This record gives sequence, structure tokens and C-alpha cells, in this order.
Amino acid sequence: MIRFDRRMASCLASGLAAIAIMAAGATTVQAAPGTFTTEANDSYTRQLTPPAGSTTVDFNAGLPNGFSLNGGLVASSSQWGLFNWNYLAPAGDNSKFLVTMPNTTTTLNADPKFGYGGIALNWGSIDSANVLDILDMAGQVIDRLTGADVSGGLLASNNRYVTYRIDPANGQLIGGLRFSSPNILGHAFEVDDVSFFGATPVSVPEPASIALFGAGLAGLASVVRRRRRAA
Repeated sequence: MIRFDRRMASCLASGLAAIAIMAAGATTVQAAPGTFTTEANDSYTRQLTPPAGSTTVDFNAGLPNGFSLNGGLVASSSQWGLFNWNYLAPAGDNSKFLVTMPNTTTTLNADPKFGYGGIALNWGSIDSANVLDILDMAGQVIDRLTGADVSGGLLASNNRYVTYRIDPANGQLIGGLRFSSPNILGHAFEVDDVSFFGATPVSVPEPASIALFGAGLAGLASVVRRRRRAA
């Protein structure tokens, strides 16, 4: 039987303390919806007026520092298919834009050093099958918007500027966006000028805390080995 002495107890306490420090920066986020607004944008008049303090991804010359893009196609113009458009640039958009082809998924991850209170984007050529998932810092879905949600009805603009804001009372922070368009009709999902605003720095475990955790476990393992040899 292995008995704990003071040294062994101290090593164990150090390891547990380090675990507590690391866990403090990785709490579970519960899903809670925010609010969104839409504005007609057929002439692309909102392209140059994102919310104040935004970090905007325009897809023209790389991504902002810390951002990453998984999947998708960065296009410079519309493309005509055999019988219909493969994808269509947002109305009035003469720059590069992001395309998510039908039945595929694109994820735009924001800088992990920050969580964001809201996003805004130019949503072009809206189809009801388009799906925009608002993701938290762990990549889980906070809320979901579809083309049917933001189009405003049959006679509404087919290109809109959409702004989504998290309710700050819920403690939610946006960490990224996921685009998809699951359908059999070949409807792509086109967006441009995706803005993240309301940045909040996110604390992460410091190297010193990780080192402390490792040292605690190493010390505990050493004491256990000596006790076993003595036994």
C-alpha cells in the first residue's frame, strides 16, 4: 500500500492547483441567441461602413492577423454554369468575395486571442438554403441564421447587409462563423466584407502555469516510484 507523506501531498497539491488555473480559462459556453438586423444592399452601399472598431475580412489580400479560413473559394467574379450560375457576386461588389459551394462547409475562425460581441457581413444573392452558424470560442453553435430568416420576404432585396449582436448578459463571445448551403438545387452561399466587432481579450493558460502543472506531476510520479521500490 502507498502512503502519502508531506512531500507527496505537496506535489499533488501543486498539480491540482495548476489544473485549476488552466480550467479557469476554458469554461463551457452555453448557447444563447442574439439579435440581428438586415438592410437592403443591392447597390453595395454598406461595403465601406462596417460597425465601429471592426476587424474586417475582405478576402482581397489575405486574412487579418490570427484569422484562418477552412474550406470555401475566394472568387473575383461570378461564374456561369451549364444551365445556371455556379455562384454570383454580391450585387455591386467588384472585389474578391467568399463562396461556399452547395453541400460544402466553410469556417472562418477569428483571432483566438479575442472573443467578439458581434459580426456584420454583406450577404449576396440570398438563397433560403444558405445557413450561417454563429460559433463560440470553442467552435460550438451559438445561433443559426438562414437565408429565409434574413431575406425579408419574397419581394425583399436579394442582397443584404446583416448585423448580428450577442446579448452581453449571457456572457457569450463569438469566435468564428460557419457557412453552408445544404440543398440539391445547386445554390451557393456568397458573402464579403465580414466584420467582427466588440473585441474582448481572452485569457489563456500562461506557460508558467503549464510548467507548474508538469513539475507537480513529475514530482508526484517520482515519489510514487520511490515508494514502490521501497515496498
